[in-house]
Amino acid sequence: MPLPVLAMMVCTFCIGTAESVIAGILPDIARDVGVSLTAVGLLITVYAVAVVLVGPFVTAATARLRRATLLPAMMGVFVLGNALAALAPGFGWLLAGRVVSAVVHSTLIAAFVAAARDMAPPDRRAAWGAKVTLGIGLSSVAGVPAGTLIGNAFGWRATFWALAALSLAAAALLARCAVPEAAPGATAGAAGACRPGGAGAGRLRFVLPGRMLLVAVVITLGTAGVFALYTYASPYLTESAGFGTRGVTVLLLLYGLGGIAGNTVGGRAADRFPSAAVPVTLGTAAAGLLLLALPPGSRWAVAGLFCLLGAAYFATIPALNTAIVSAAGPSSSTMALTVNNSAFCVGIALGSWLGGLLLARGQALPAVAAAGAALTAAALLLALVGTRRPKAVPAPGTPAADVATDALTDTAVTGGESSR
Repeated sequence: MPLPVLAMMVCTFCIGTAESVIAGILPDIARDVGVSLTAVGLLITVYAVAVVLVGPFVTAATARLRRATLLPAMMGVFVLGNALAALAPGFGWLLAGRVVSAVVHSTLIAAFVAAARDMAPPDRRAAWGAKVTLGIGLSSVAGVPAGTLIGNAFGWRATFWALAALSLAAAALLARCAVPEAAPGATAGAAGACRPGGAGAGRLRFVLPGRMLLVAVVITLGTAGVFALYTYASPYLTESAGFGTRGVTVLLLLYGLGGIAGNTVGGRAADRFPSAAVPVTLGTAAAGLLLLALPPGSRWAVAGLFCLLGAAYFATIPALNTAIVSAAGPSSSTMALTVNNSAFCVGIALGSWLGGLLLARGQALPAVAAAGAALTAAALLLALVGTRRPKAVPAPGTPAADVATDALTDTAVTGGESSR
C-alpha cells in the first residue's frame, strides 16, 4: 500500500472512531458532566447533523485549496475538536468540540477518497478508494472497542486525548507524503464550487444534479435498511436469536470482519464490474436482512447471515462511491463524495429512527429486520429501474469505472444544474 494511502487510511480510522466512540463511554460522560444519558446521546445526533448540513458547504468553500494544504489543515481542525472535547469544563464545551470535529468530517473523507482514486491506475480506482474507507471499517472493529477500554481505564477524557494524539500523528505523516493535487478544473462543476466571473462572481454556489440525487437516494435507502436492524443488533441477537452477552460481542466482531472483507472485495468488483456492483451488493444486503427477519433455524445460521450482512453493506460503499463520482463527472469528484458521505449519514439516522419507532409501537425485532429489508430492496429497485436509461457514449480511452454506471450515472440532469 502506498504511504499516502496508508496515511489517509489512518486518518479515516480516527474519524470513524471519533464518530461512534461516544456510545462506549456515554455513561461515564453522563456521570462526570452531570447530564442525562439522553442529553449525552445528543453528542452523536448533533455530530451527524453537522456532518450532513455543513459538510457540502465546507467542501465548496475550500474547493480551490491545494490538497497539500487542505488535508493537513483540516486534520488539524479535527485534532482541535478532540482536544476541546477532552478539555471541556462542561457539557456545552463538549458539544462544541464535537461540532468542530464534525464540520470537517465529510470534506476529509471525500478528499481522501478522491486523492486515492487519482493516485490509482485507471483500472484500480475504486479499489484504492476502498483502501481509504477501510479505515472506517477498522474503526468499528478496533477503534471503538479500544476507545471504550481507554475510557473505562483512564476516564472518558483520555479517549479524546488518545484520538487527538493519533490524529495528530496521522496528520504529520500525511503532511510528509506526496498527495496528488486535483486535476485542473476539478474545483468547479455540477456539484458545487466558488465560480469566478459573471454575475455570480465571489458567491458560493451549490447545486445537486439529478443523476447525483438518484445515487444519493439509493445510498440513503440502502444504508437505512441495514441500520434499522444493526442499531438494535444486541437485543435482536439476545432476544430473537438466543445468544448470550459474550456471543453478541463475538458476532459484532464478525460483522466488522465481514465488513473489512466486503470492503476489499467490493472495491475490486466496482473496478471490474461497475454496472453490476451496485445491484449485486444491495441485493445481497436485502436478502440477508430478509432471512434475518425469518424465524432463526439455528444460531449458526444467524451468525453466518450477520457476517454476510456486514460484508454486503461494506461492499456497497466502494460501488456507490464509484457510481456517484461517475454521476458528477471528474470535475466534481470531491463534492460528489461529500454528498455521498452525507447520504450515508442520513441513512444511518433514518434507519436508527425507523427501528426505534417500530419497537416503540410494539413491533417485534424480526419486524424491524423485515422493514430494513424493504428499504434496501427499494434502493435495489431504484438502481435497477435506472439501468433502463440510455447510457451516454464515453470518450475513447475512458476507464470503465469512470463512465456512467447504468442509470445511476446517466439520469437526466435536473433544472438545478441547468440554472447555473
